[in-house]
Amino acid sequence: MFIYKTTAELEAMSAQELDAYKKLEKAHEKAEADKAVKEAVEKATEPLVKELKAVQEDFMSVKEQATDKVLESYADQLTKAIKENHEKIKEISKAGSGVVEITLKAVADITTANGVNTAPPAITGTQQAPLQNVNLREMGILPWTNNFNTSLAAYPYTEAKPKDGDYAFLAEGAIKPQIDFSWETNYAKPVKVAAWERLTEESVQDVAGLESVARDFLFKKHNLKKSKGLLSGDGIAPNPKGATTYGRVFSAGPLALAVVKPNFMDVVNACITDIYTTHNYQDEMSYMANLVLVNPSDFYIQLVSAKDLNGSPLYPQAGLFNQVVIGGVTIVPDESIPAGKIFVCDMKKYNTTNYMPYTVKIGWVNDDFIKNQFVILGESRFHAFVKKLDEQAFIYDDIATIKTAITKA
Repeated sequence: MFIYKTTAELEAMSAQELDAYKKLEKAHEKAEADKAVKEAVEKATEPLVKELKAVQEDFMSVKEQATDKVLESYADQLTKAIKENHEKIKEISKAGSGVVEITLKAVADITTANGVNTAPPAITGTQQAPLQNVNLREMGILPWTNNFNTSLAAYPYTEAKPKDGDYAFLAEGAIKPQIDFSWETNYAKPVKVAAWERLTEESVQDVAGLESVARDFLFKKHNLKKSKGLLSGDGIAPNPKGATTYGRVFSAGPLALAVVKPNFMDVVNACITDIYTTHNYQDEMSYMANLVLVNPSDFYIQLVSAKDLNGSPLYPQAGLFNQVVIGGVTIVPDESIPAGKIFVCDMKKYNTTNYMPYTVKIGWVNDDFIKNQFVILGESRFHAFVKKLDEQAFIYDDIATIKTAITKA
């Protein structure tokens, strides 16, 4: 217990004793002040505490009554249902197995107004399981292309080819021949692919992970649309010209009517040979196909299920719905290719750029801000083109047509 000192007692203290006394005095005064504040708060809040206890007791009374009413309602319904299904229950009892379906409904007058929820709210704040992302297929076309970065809106590309003349072996004093070549410059224009989605702030707040799922969905939809454009776009502005649109029909040439009972790999190899031996000019370096795309149904019929005369798999390395490498060429099942079609190409001759990589923007449109709504936008810009001379490296034709063309009579 702290006791205040008189003036005489303070004057008699040493400096060290006086300093210790001052610290005790300060601590005592703080404790007294805290005690006074606590007593004042308790006195001021005492009526509120009593009122709160009364409200709590009333609430518990209402809840117990409502719960009893719900239980009585369910008991009455169950009793009634058992009486109505008495004969059926007896039959099931004799048989030893069976099911009687009974549906219990909450009474109409039990609502949130009297303390009991008869049904969950439209949006619950607590989720029992995490929200799943939207599952979209991935085409994986872009990695096969010749992809590079550029900051040029109009991307220039130049092609050259021989024109006149050639080297010659000459005798002493003979006139040397002149050679020449021509070139052509073209420009690729950028293509834009974009979309947006609108969310409310309430939905993002109430549904855990919703914004993440929305962003993932926007990104996957972007990649899928871009891949479809790169593969099969018609080239009519603003669409890109896809690789299959560059494709030409198969030309049998010396392979015409030359193969006995050709199978699917004979068709693939015939296309690869056509690409390899087709040139724009004499002594041009050959194109080498690296990718084959077919419909999943053809992939199964022509590869996975194909068997020899002894019933053994012709292509044991081919697995259902998985790409397979045969003879250095990758064969991929792709739903974008119609059944019965085949696409064979040197995909590195298809050029794509990252003029404006995929970008996400968040903002407001019109009165979104005052409605607690916002927009997520995803977009990219890119070039997609094949040089004129390289169009020889793409074949898109019917499997049956090619097989007929190379079948020996």
